[in-house]
This record gives sequence, structure tokens and C-alpha cells, in this order.
Amino acid sequence: MRAPHIERPMLESYWRSFMPVAQKAVVAGTSTREFILRQLALLSAAALFVFVLSLTYGLDLSPGFF
Repeated sequence: MRAPHIERPMLESYWRSFMPVAQKAVVAGTSTREFILRQLALLSAAALFVFVLSLTYGLDLSPGFF
């Protein structure tokens, strides 16, 4: 089954309306300090997630167990 065809002008108009909003949300108003703090927070969250996953290694979470 093929994906529905999207007309190119419609897609281009979507990107032209979306990109300024994305630039304002991501790029504008972020200082170097805010950027570094955000990246450190994301790295810490990822490390914590992996740590919790490593703690549950070998734990039987199958539906029949409950």
C-alpha cells in the first residue's frame, strides 16, 4: 500500500509557516548559559533513564507474572 500523495506546494507552504515559529522557539532568546544548562539537564535525564533501565534488567515484567 502506498502512502498518500502530498502536493509539493502544500508542503512548501507548511514549511514556510512552520519554520519561523520553530526558529523563535528554539534559536531566539537562548543564551549560551541557558543552552549549556539545558543540554546538561537532558544528559542527566538520559543517564538517569538508562540507570533505571539497568536496575530493572532481568526483572520479569511479562503480563502473566501479574
